[in-house]
Amino acid sequence: MEILKAFILLSVLFTLSSCALKPEKRKDDASIHYKMAEVHFSEKNYTSALSELTKAVEIYPGDAPSQHLLGLTYHAKGMYNEAAAHLEKAVYLDPQNAEARVNLGVVYLEMQKWDEAIPHFNAALEDVFYRTPEIARYNLGSAYYGKGDYAKAVENLRKAVELAPRNAIAYSSLGQAYDKLNMTDDAVDAYRKAISIEPLFTNAYHNLGMALLKKKDKAGALKAFEKVVEIDPGSDKARSAREYIELLK
Repeated sequence: MEILKAFILLSVLFTLSSCALKPEKRKDDASIHYKMAEVHFSEKNYTSALSELTKAVEIYPGDAPSQHLLGLTYHAKGMYNEAAAHLEKAVYLDPQNAEARVNLGVVYLEMQKWDEAIPHFNAALEDVFYRTPEIARYNLGSAYYGKGDYAKAVENLRKAVELAPRNAIAYSSLGQAYDKLNMTDDAVDAYRKAISIEPLFTNAYHNLGMALLKKKDKAGALKAFEKVVEIDPGSDKARSAREYIELLK
């Protein structure tokens, strides 16, 4: 079963603080590069964003927003070690920035450092001003799933869908966690809920087919696998589904 996909927030706090004249001048100079990087990042021009942000942190390394956006840029380029290093600096410089903590946690998920990710999601959830707790809660469930603590994964993914009842991915992930606990009926319900929200959700249909096979509902499983092939015929999931279809016919 695939590892749960994590959510990352592409948001950064832009608060600037006052300081002595010389550091203030450096910060002003760095902010020019930072603002240019924001534009490049929004356009998904990550190489140009990286160039501007590297200049910004060279001029003023103590700016938390620059470190944060630099971490997100490295993440977007798939350079997770570098992303983690700069997000750690952002959190060190601004420990109350819940978004930076969540994004650092997500990078740790990508690196399969489950135990390092969990405290950052918990810290964000303890912040009463954090605006998107459903994201931290989902990622916390993903971390527990990754480390094999499926009961805690279910606990947190249930809370995630309570906070975001239209999140099809969260329902599908909850189904996977139920599957790991052999709670097949609950898994089927979760997959069906995901499909009701997102009718073209290939992975949810494939997972539903597998769960229905466990329940020995061959007719239901066949329909689910056929739907996978119908929606995304060239995908790996469709190739897998065709194999099951051949076995079930």
